[in-house]
Amino acid sequence: MTEHEFTDGLSARALDTIDTVVATVNDKAIRPAIVAARAVVFGVIISVVGLAVLMMVSVGFIRLTVAWSAPFDHKVWISYLALGGLFCLVGTILYARRGVAPDA
Repeated sequence: MTEHEFTDGLSARALDTIDTVVATVNDKAIRPAIVAARAVVFGVIISVVGLAVLMMVSVGFIRLTVAWSAPFDHKVWISYLALGGLFCLVGTILYARRGVAPDA
């Protein structure tokens, strides 16, 4: 019986060692790769949806300002000027809030 108990203990230790190695590889390599892949996929999805929303809002703004520019004979350049000014204002605000790059 002692030989059977020895092989059972050895098998249990070998299985525990294999389980520890697999869990360590999963924690150190596979899990960060999955997180990085998810970040890339969600980043692409968010940027595409954000770009589509920005385009739809821009088109809606142009249509709205053309409709409101009836006293100016529906001049489209007024809409372009207003939208360009809005984009310049937002860009200026974002540029002013940027962080300073660290010295390398």
